[in-house]
Amino acid sequence: MPMLIRLLLSLTFIFSSALVHATPQQLLENIHSMRLASTNAVTNYHMFSGLDADSKYELLIAQSIEAFDTALESAQSLASNNDMTDEIDSVKKNWAEFKELMEINRSDITDKGFPELARVDDMSRTNNTIVSQLTDAYAQLQEKSGITVNKQVQQARLLALVMEEMTQEYAIRATTNLGHVYAGLGESKLVEMADTFQVKLDELTKTASSPKTDALLGNIQSKWQFIEKRIRNFNENTVVFLVVSYNDRIVGHLKELEELL
Repeated sequence: MPMLIRLLLSLTFIFSSALVHATPQQLLENIHSMRLASTNAVTNYHMFSGLDADSKYELLIAQSIEAFDTALESAQSLASNNDMTDEIDSVKKNWAEFKELMEINRSDITDKGFPELARVDDMSRTNNTIVSQLTDAYAQLQEKSGITVNKQVQQARLLALVMEEMTQEYAIRATTNLGHVYAGLGESKLVEMADTFQVKLDELTKTASSPKTDALLGNIQSKWQFIEKRIRNFNENTVVFLVVSYNDRIVGHLKELEELL
């Protein structure tokens, strides 16, 4: 019997240790998922706004919001165990404001045919605040927990965020004549983002290449090459449907890649 008790205690310790390490990792994943979902919601809003209230993008807005809500709910359940309650509560507060602005702007388009530009600007700025808060929280959690994410997973997550932000900028510019008002960025920003994405993708391809990852890395590279020139030469050949569609595929591939690393 004593031997059985020792065995049970050992198993309990192993499982408890695994849970302690898994909890920060899951919270980091939640935080990353929220960054992508918030950014993607803005992209889909501008597609909805600029393309005559296309119901496809209204559905995609709802899906992005649902993805954020799901990740936020999980993050809230993990926050107290990781000394991150204040950070997650602050994100939750701004997210509530973002959703309210999104609903008002979406309704304005549906009911009046156009939104109030100042309110759209407020929504975009709130999204920027949320993403900044989440990025800070991501770094703080690693510091507090002493647990860092695999370097290659970090690279894949950074690429996904750069891709989402680049697509958001592209969609804003492509669907409104006042894109610079919302984005607050110079004309060279898309080129800078494309440069960053290419450098980071090349780095990941070198470090993560293996028999089990090469197919996915190849898919990401080929899809990126297909839209890269269009992003870099925005004024020559705007193809917003293509860029937004390929963004979703590339981000999906990067998520799949995370699971293999």
